[in-house]
Amino acid sequence: MLIYYRDLIEMNKTKIAFGMCIAIILVLGIFIAGCTTTSTPSSGTPPQTPAQNIIAPTSATNAPTTPPTVTTVPAVQYKTYTNSPYGITLSYPENWEVQEQDSLALRDYGRSTINIANFYSPGNDKYASFSIDIDPTSETELESYYNHAVLALQAYYPNWGITKHNYQLKVSDNTAYRIDYQVTHDDSIRVDYGLQVYTLVKGTPYIFTYQAQDISPNDETYTENLDEAQAMIKSVTISPVTVTTKSR
Repeated sequence: MLIYYRDLIEMNKTKIAFGMCIAIILVLGIFIAGCTTTSTPSSGTPPQTPAQNIIAPTSATNAPTTPPTVTTVPAVQYKTYTNSPYGITLSYPENWEVQEQDSLALRDYGRSTINIANFYSPGNDKYASFSIDIDPTSETELESYYNHAVLALQAYYPNWGITKHNYQLKVSDNTAYRIDYQVTHDDSIRVDYGLQVYTLVKGTPYIFTYQAQDISPNDETYTENLDEAQAMIKSVTISPVTVTTKSR
């Protein structure tokens, strides 16, 4: 009986060893089949395209580029105007026309002044003017003189109005008052824009007037002319002289 159980155990070991051999053989067979079989994608999945390297074209293949056009605005060239009898020196654009007057007349700002010179910008229908006047009478207060001029302008032009003013201006190191204005004419079509600067030098009033003839502030020409007129005012040098009233 003991021998029978021993034989039975030996037979079971043999069967287990044989089964393990069979399992190992099956696993090796599946592994070898997987390595040698080419997989076929399913009909519903598109084949994957291998990634491609995208190379940027070299500068030789790029189309030539044209550099942007740069518009250069020529610098304004200035000349020097000097009037020794009235002690005035200033710079003005070389393309502006100069006319010396030396005439005494009653002005729209209520004063009889000597018109020394007028400067005119280029243009026929639309242009700007810049004038220099001197009052031969002696004054002591700039503010009073200025206020009188404003009241006279309002009375002379029914549609005259101030657009802005500056009481902190200097002309040739002298305190000056500036007013910017507009004048709407009776036909309500033409509107003139301008500015006036008043200053006193040794009791002598000097008046500088810039006016654009029928040029809107939105017009590029207006801006150019205004910039040049303001540069003229900044350049003014006044040497005090004794001004006497001349009969005309």
